[in-house]
Parts: sequence; structure tokens; C-alpha cells
Amino acid sequence: MVYDENKSIGVYAWVTLAIFVMAIVPVIRPFKIPLGKRSRPSSTTTTTTTTTRKAKRWHIYLNLATGPPLAVLILLVCGATNMTVIKNGLVGSLGIQPYSILILFYSLAYICVSLDMTGIFQFLAFWVSKRAGSRGRLAFTLFFVLTSLMSGLTSNDVVILTGTAFLAYFTRVSGILPTAFMMSEFTSANIASMALFIGNPTNVVVSTAYEISFLEYSAWMLLPTLGGLAMAYVALRVVYWKEEYLPRHIPPPDADIDPQSFLIDRQGAYFGIGILVACLLTLIGTSFVHGVEVWMVTLPFAVISIVRDLWFDLRVQRRQQQPQQQRRPSSTSATTTSTAIPVSRLVLPVIHRDAVLTSGLDSMEISAADHDKKSDEDEDENTMDLGISKAQHTDDIELSGMATMERNSNNDSDNDNGVNASRTRRFRNKIQPLTMWWQQKSTSMVTLVVWLRLPWTILPFSLGMFVLVEILSDVGWTGTFASALVVVTTANYMAAVVGMMLVTILLCQLLNNLPTTILLTRIIQHEVFASHAQDPAVKQGVLLGLIAGSNLGACLTLVGSLAGIMQVLNGQLMTC
Repeated sequence: MVYDENKSIGVYAWVTLAIFVMAIVPVIRPFKIPLGKRSRPSSTTTTTTTTTRKAKRWHIYLNLATGPPLAVLILLVCGATNMTVIKNGLVGSLGIQPYSILILFYSLAYICVSLDMTGIFQFLAFWVSKRAGSRGRLAFTLFFVLTSLMSGLTSNDVVILTGTAFLAYFTRVSGILPTAFMMSEFTSANIASMALFIGNPTNVVVSTAYEISFLEYSAWMLLPTLGGLAMAYVALRVVYWKEEYLPRHIPPPDADIDPQSFLIDRQGAYFGIGILVACLLTLIGTSFVHGVEVWMVTLPFAVISIVRDLWFDLRVQRRQQQPQQQRRPSSTSATTTSTAIPVSRLVLPVIHRDAVLTSGLDSMEISAADHDKKSDEDEDENTMDLGISKAQHTDDIELSGMATMERNSNNDSDNDNGVNASRTRRFRNKIQPLTMWWQQKSTSMVTLVVWLRLPWTILPFSLGMFVLVEILSDVGWTGTFASALVVVTTANYMAAVVGMMLVTILLCQLLNNLPTTILLTRIIQHEVFASHAQDPAVKQGVLLGLIAGSNLGACLTLVGSLAGIMQVLNGQLMTC
């Protein structure tokens, strides 16, 4: 794609920039927009069914998954972009390939979540807790090391999804404030994710755009990661020095609890660790082979994990069916219950704390639904009372004259509602077997549980952001931003690293780290910036500063990264 360096900033460009910024708002703070108004109950209706029946209210939910795609749709409708630009954003350009980044992300996510289903991470957490005993500060240090290793070898999202629940349980049982332990997990997860190519989607965006190999990336970023973790640990100990945050002595774990009891599937844990290690070693080996992309390595290992999980589900299902064939026949419902209980023991320790995370930030909307429904009902009741009082005060004669007409219309409405209710009941009866089957499988099949636990909301969010950045490039904003970035980062190598890192950290607090990385990568690729940053050392410093800033910037605020948003969501779910 060729860019016009002198392309003017027009009205559509300003509209595009405004909508781009607005698309970030529901990512940080989801909300919903009601459509229409509830119909007021009739003042002359006295039947219980009519007065209690509420008209359904439709809403537009704006959150992590819907915000960016809706912004793209608005820009397309208003004529600010076209299908060609959207296609380029989805397919990729200038070395940024959205499909390869997403395949890599979800392949590793499946491997790690499948490994978590075996109970290995819970086993490690309880093992660390037992090793610390009653020494609170030692427990803090060991958990810091554990989350750092987990994030360095897997990803920061995996640490947030698997570690937050245990830390909440640990601090609650120990009777200490969870602030220090939660911030330790959050900080170590985001900093340690710098170590490897696969630790953070932002690393993947920059590395794939500039063809940085797995080994080359680790060679440059491993030492800064260790230094950052050491400084973060010292800073956390200084900030949380009070006894209420880090007590010297805590109640020791129950001696009767064996950490190995949390290792639900020992063979699966060994298999998952082997798959993960083999994947990492293959990534290192293929760094020397030209033409082999990272997603080509991770996808086959994810497929192997899926096949193993399917085999595990079939084996468990056959094992549960054999004793039943020897027993006397029973009803279908009894059979379903008996087969579900033993299998659900394998997944219930983790499914209850992670099922809601399946839909990411959508669960925040669901958890708030009851509150919104209650407030809407109170609103309607107040409106109804005021409406009746006003009508009786001013229009008594008119109401009395229309009483017969309203009774007839209410009778017709009740008949229509009765027909609709009957149709609804018939429809529910038809889909009830399918619903029961889904409820049983979604809590008994390990493969299905792993699929449901994957952060699917990142898919529309990422694709939407790739397209929005492509639109910004098309209307001329990346050239303007590139001219401004030249002033900050192209003086020398040190200015390139520090300047780019500070710019990235600042933008992460405003836009979240993934949109920031996508936008800055396109700005660096622009010919305006490339023509000024011709020194290889300066160019390399800019890239390393961008990678470091996208990971470190996520540590300052919880909205600076997707992992932080998931930690907020996870904490809210555990308090519900």
C-alpha cells in the first residue's frame, strides 16, 4: 500500500479519529443503551397477569466484543471508509497479518487452558502455599516467582485466568488483605510476559510485522524482563510494607490438604507439559528456518491437545457407561444424572470460577442485569402511579367515557398474550431436550469446557481494532502521527528506546495496550517515520521500546491491558 505523505486531514478523517477513540470507551467501561420505552400498564386493568406482565426492553450492549466492530460499521455506513479498506484490515498489510496473530494466540490459549483443566496450576499454588507455611512474606515471594514463571512460559492472560481465584481464596482463608498479592500477580504477569514471543499479543504484533524470530526476540528481551521483575518486586515490598498487607505470620494451610489431590488428571498434566515444552523448543528450532511462521508451529500442537482431550472424554464416557449396562434400566433423566456426576467431578473445581469468563466482559453486563431490571421495574411503577394520579385529576370524564373501549381492548390483548404464551411454552418444550443436553455436556466434556473458557471476545475486538487502524491509515492520520513521533524518537538510540517506551506507556492508559501496539506499529511503518529513522540502531531501539512499553504500560492501571480488565472481571465474579 502506498501512502500519500501530503494527504490532507479532512472531515472524514476527524470523524474517523473521534469514532476510534469512542470505540475504546466500552472496552474500558462496558455499558448498554436501551431501545424504546416500556409500555405502561393500563390504569383500568385489575387482573394480576396484566399488571405484573412487563413489556420486554431491548438493549444495545457495548463492550469489548461489540465496540470496535460497531465503530467499523458506523464508519462504513457514513461513508468514511469502504469495503476495500476493511478487507485490507482483515487480511493484513505491511507484514501485519491478523489471522496469523489470532491463530497463534488461540492455539497457545487452548494448550494452556487444557493444561489448567488437569489441575496442575492449582497443584502448584497449593504446593507453594504449603511450602510457605505460616510465613506470610515468604508466601508473597513464592507466589511472585510462581506467577512470573507461569507468565513467562505461557502468557499473562493465562496467569490472570488461573491464579486470581486461588489468590482470592488464599487471602480470604488467611485473613489478610488481598491487595498486595493481587497487585503482585498483576504486575509480575505483565512484566514477565516480555520474556518470550508468545507472552503477550502485543509482542506478536510487533514481531510478525518486522519478522523478528522467536530466538532473536528472547535474546533481546530476556535480560530487561529479569531486571524489570527485580525492580517490581522491590517496589511492591516498599509500597506494601505494612503488616496489614504483608504480615510476618499467617495461619498455615490445613495439614490434611494434600496438594496432589488437586492434580485431577495426572497423565493429562504430564501430556500438557510435554506439549508446551515441545512447542517452545520447536519455536526455538524453527527460528533458524526461513519461511516458517510462528502460527504454523503452534497450530499443530493445539490440534494434538484437542485430539487428546477428545480421547479423554470418550474414555471417561465409556467407563461410565459400562457399569450402567450391568445395572437395571432406568429413566433417561436418571441415566443423565448418573453419568454426569462422575465426569463433572473432573471439571467442576475450575468450571465454576471460569464459566463466566468465557464471554469476557459480557459477563459484567450479565451480572448487572438483575440490578438494571429492578431499577427499570421501579421506574415503571413510579411512572404508572404518577400517570394514574394525573389522569384522575384532569380527565375523569374522558376516562369514564372510554372505560368500555379499554375493557374490550384489554380482553383482546389478554387473548393475544395467551396465544403468545402458549406458543412460547410449546417452543420451550421442543428445545428442552437440547437445552438439557447442552447443560450436561458443557459441564462434563473437558474439550467443550476448554473451548468455552477461551477468551473469544478478543476475536471481534482484535479484528475490529485492526480494521480501525487500517481506516486511520487510509484517511491520513498515521502520516500525521508519524511526523510527531519523529521528533520524539529519532535523535539517537537512547532517545528511541526511552521516548518510544514513554509514548507507548502513556497511550496504553488511554487506549489499552493492544490497540496502542497496533496503531504505533502502523505509524512506525509509515514512510514519513521510516525516512527519518534510517539508522538500524534507532529503528531497533524504537521496536524494543514499543515492546517494553506495551508490557510495562499494562502495569500502571487495570485498564491498560486486557489481562487487567479480566482481573477486574474475575474479582467481581468472585464477589457475586
